[in-house]
Amino acid sequence: MYLCSVMYNLSEAYKTIGPDFQHELWKGRIACAISNPERTMLTNQLRDTLACYTFTLVRRGHLTMEAGGREITIHQGEMFIYLPGFPVHILSVSPIYEAIVLLVDEGMTYETSAFRNLIRASYYPLVQYGEPKLTLSPDDARLLDDDITAIRRHIMRPTPFTDEVLENLYSVFILDFVDIQEHSLHPNHISRRTEDLFISFYALLRQNYTQHHDIAFYADRLSITTTYLSRIVRQVTGRTVVEYINQMLAIEATWLLTSSSLTIAQIAERLCFASSASFDKFFTRMQGRSPSSYRRK
Repeated sequence: MYLCSVMYNLSEAYKTIGPDFQHELWKGRIACAISNPERTMLTNQLRDTLACYTFTLVRRGHLTMEAGGREITIHQGEMFIYLPGFPVHILSVSPIYEAIVLLVDEGMTYETSAFRNLIRASYYPLVQYGEPKLTLSPDDARLLDDDITAIRRHIMRPTPFTDEVLENLYSVFILDFVDIQEHSLHPNHISRRTEDLFISFYALLRQNYTQHHDIAFYADRLSITTTYLSRIVRQVTGRTVVEYINQMLAIEATWLLTSSSLTIAQIAERLCFASSASFDKFFTRMQGRSPSSYRRK
């Protein structure tokens, strides 16, 4: 499956935060970290967003962040689910904060046999509760902690079978997570069909947003009308389809301006804008300054 994003992948993220943590990363596909206050603040060195799914389970203390334009605090026994392309900035960390963090490259996610379950597990809190975090019972928190710890153990002590073991352990984690959602959470009025359509839309968006900026493309792929798709996205998130597409394009444009040597004309072409002028107008509207001004800064 083709993924168009060139945001930070796991290997690039680990290069940015330094060489001391490379032992936590397995072939650029999956990583598991034990995070403390100092290390958590390193996240802000990643200027843009990650092309990976991240599950942060807080063991002690609390963490406050700005995520998707909202301020969210994650306490002990809660899990924060980071979605690819989701802008995050750490605001504060309590002195005793500790968390175990599972990071999985977006490419590995699409390859795993538990792909559909992963998508549902990742987006369920955002769809049903409006924020990407879950409060877990002590037993459920221990179960997920054990799952992630097992993954970490096999990353740290590789064998000839590590690839297969990690994929299977990742699937076990996702299935445990989905089971916890099924038996312990009480969803709001969002129907399963609406949830499934939104998840399918977001998965399509992650794969196609650089080439397709129009709502008709996504509605057609989902075999629904543009009006129905617009209603679903607004019902679930309070935002429009166009806002989702524009956010993805703005994040990608920001990445390319700060992290590549492509000219502005080449970036406009890569993101399928009709001209450099239309890209300039779009970027200025989204970021409050022109692409050339943003790059100079």
